[in-house]
Amino acid sequence: MTFVRTLLGAERRWNALSAALLLTAAILIVLTFADYGVTWDEDVHNWYGVFALDYYLSLFSDQRALTWLNLYNYGAAFDMIAAALNRFSPLGVYETRHLLNGFVGLVGLLGCWKLGRVLGGPRAGFIALLFLLLTPNYYGQMFNNPKDIPFAVGGVWATYYMVRILPSLPYPPWQILVKMGLAIGLALGVRVGGLLFLCYLGLLLGLSAAWQGIAARRLSLVLTAGLTSLWRVLLPVAGVAFTVMLVFWPWAQRDPIDNPLRALAFFSHETFPFKTLFDGQFVPASDLPWEYLPTYILLALPELVLVLLAIAAAAAMIGLARRGIWAQREIVLGYFLLGFTIAFPVAYAIVIKAVLFDGMRHFIFVLPPIAVAAALIADRALSRLTALPYRAPIYTALGLYGVAHAATMVMLHPDQYVYYNAFVGGVDGAQRKFKLDYWANSYAEAVRGLEDYLRRQYGADFEEREFTVAVCGPPISARYYFPDNFRLLHRVDKAEFFIAFTKDDCDHSLPGRPIYRVERMGALLSVVLDRRDIVADQRMVKRPVAGGLPNHPATSAYP
Repeated sequence: MTFVRTLLGAERRWNALSAALLLTAAILIVLTFADYGVTWDEDVHNWYGVFALDYYLSLFSDQRALTWLNLYNYGAAFDMIAAALNRFSPLGVYETRHLLNGFVGLVGLLGCWKLGRVLGGPRAGFIALLFLLLTPNYYGQMFNNPKDIPFAVGGVWATYYMVRILPSLPYPPWQILVKMGLAIGLALGVRVGGLLFLCYLGLLLGLSAAWQGIAARRLSLVLTAGLTSLWRVLLPVAGVAFTVMLVFWPWAQRDPIDNPLRALAFFSHETFPFKTLFDGQFVPASDLPWEYLPTYILLALPELVLVLLAIAAAAAMIGLARRGIWAQREIVLGYFLLGFTIAFPVAYAIVIKAVLFDGMRHFIFVLPPIAVAAALIADRALSRLTALPYRAPIYTALGLYGVAHAATMVMLHPDQYVYYNAFVGGVDGAQRKFKLDYWANSYAEAVRGLEDYLRRQYGADFEEREFTVAVCGPPISARYYFPDNFRLLHRVDKAEFFIAFTKDDCDHSLPGRPIYRVERMGALLSVVLDRRDIVADQRMVKRPVAGGLPNHPATSAYP
């Protein structure tokens, strides 16, 4: 009884710590969501959400959502909810989206905790939650990534419910199946790639049926369990998932079978006729080296998580060789599913030579299972540490590492997603070798820096003057923060000021005097160039001399 009370007490403590950590994350979201900039894709996604909402409010007569750029190939689950909130929110359009995005990311943290807890217990769940919260590429994108974060959240919850049904297959509770269908449906309602989670479920059901039949040495049981799982699990989950998907995807409603398949084909054969940065070289996005994606993922992980992930892979190989492990169907299949959700998407992208151009952004959904895999190994390691007489220095070293890593995230704020680990020399070592601020998150700070510079220069006359500004990349990322007397010019060579990030060496595309630099830990993210002297010289050259002839050839009034 004493052992049971101690065990329950430990579980309550770890669960309480997890709840406190989630509450801390929620407070951080509320306090910092306004610090994050408008990213490249947010403008078109905002309008897609407005059009999808209008599709319903007009009783399906407003069909702009069916033809809006190429976004009709996506579901509008996040964008439509954001558009609905913006009708009532006292905040700005993108501030509202960022707050919502942050809380969606928090739901993903909750799912990661539950997945870690069901696979490894309360302490493993807490560690998984901590690892994902301290993964800069997840936390930094939680606020302004309207596609990849919601998709990752749906994925981690779907995986959690798949693990939950293992003990009761082939007759799991209906409540869990409905929840799994909702999770997969919301992932599909963001990106058609959510079909992947239905494939995971089908594979898991097939393996479970085969395991049960082989264990009972009855081939008929394989068929019976397989067919039962098909009609009792896979089909109901798929039915719920597709229903939820259709609610948030107007274009798919027009042809619920063919249009999702067309979207899948569109993304499978997506073209991107540009080059992308990898290891200091610009390589074609359509012909990437096989190591592109694994490198970006591994370098984006905190060092401790990366080391634990490598140990987890080795431990999995060793564990498969143990004879007794094959008697534990639920444990083995749960661990297999976790590893498969990490390895398969990456391997598949390599095999089909997927077109990638923003590092690992499209694969953020592998970060929650990576955090769980690392947490399972950390949990085992901590259990072994209790038997060591000199464990205090190890605990101290781990604590210092955690403090240093958290301090790094604070120094990167609000650009945590540009993080690279020490294996490449951190953010400073990665600049000009790997992509940093590819989404122009830093433009909000750049605009504020330009405004402060001009206010200091002109004082009380600042409000009376107009300044022309050009932007490299997404105009909305800077324009949203313009004061009233900033005017955006699309002719970049005519503008008095030029805001540019380091993506594709855009900061070197025009001459000018740097007056503000957005930097993090020694790495340049974006720069503001003062081009007033250059623009004035251009005007002087083009101005004709009094009484002279214009120095350009005559042009006809007729084509």
